[in-house]
Amino acid sequence: MTTFSQSDGGSRRARPTGGFSLVELLTVIAVIAILIAILVPVASTVRDSALRGKTRSQLAQYATAYEAFRADQGHYPSMGAPGAEFSLRGNNAVFIETLSGFTVDGQPPTHPYALRANPRRIRYYTFTSNEFARAGEPHAGEIVEAFGNPNIHVVIDRQGTGVVRGSDFASLPSDRRPETLAGGVFFFVTNPENNAEWSWLTTWD
Repeated sequence: MTTFSQSDGGSRRARPTGGFSLVELLTVIAVIAILIAILVPVASTVRDSALRGKTRSQLAQYATAYEAFRADQGHYPSMGAPGAEFSLRGNNAVFIETLSGFTVDGQPPTHPYALRANPRRIRYYTFTSNEFARAGEPHAGEIVEAFGNPNIHVVIDRQGTGVVRGSDFASLPSDRRPETLAGGVFFFVTNPENNAEWSWLTTWD
């Protein structure tokens, strides 16, 4: 809006108000849009990196529990799997009961393998609610990593040689399998539901 005032000479002149012009307003909107376009991918990358770090920490704690079991029992827990690899998905009970000595509800173990492998019910690991998918989420009640993926696998050295071979990684594609790894226990996460945007996460890379 423009107002007019009477000058000393009797003439009238315009006094502009403090509002933005249309060009200025469009310029501000364009700058904001550019900043959003820059910041959103950066925030997504930071979040992804944080979740990957959290997952690696979670898997490292499981590996530490396996090492504690081996130090006490003389071998790594196989969880009853016939080969070197074990999948947590669908097998949470034996994993929890073997490593903690109790069920997820704090009751005495009932799984046959857990009863044999850890008869003294030694607590090698304490599970927390943060490791389980919550009610209403996909895979509710299952152990999941930080992205909510339950496809967690572990491969152990069953021969006691201190080496795990590529052929022991049954769930890994051949182009992803390491030839050999020095060590006794390794965790990795496989693709959840064939998600095209998912990237591999292993504890040895």
